[in-house]
Amino acid sequence: MMITDDECGVTEEWMRGWNDAKHRLGFRVFGMAIGAAGAAEAGSVLEVLCDYLRSIEDLTEVHAAADLFRVI
Repeated sequence: MMITDDECGVTEEWMRGWNDAKHRLGFRVFGMAIGAAGAAEAGSVLEVLCDYLRSIEDLTEVHAAADLFRVI
């Protein structure tokens, strides 16, 4: 599970290592962008890193939080 406020950045070298490890170990990544809708947009760092990505503005909003955990 990756959670971000959209303040992240990765190098190309780090991304290659990440993808190699992900492939070798066979894991999936779930992401949650909290209060930063842009973090979940196509082409964002989080979108590239995650297999499943959700954006949520308010963690107290029951339906949005339930949607994320239904996928997990």
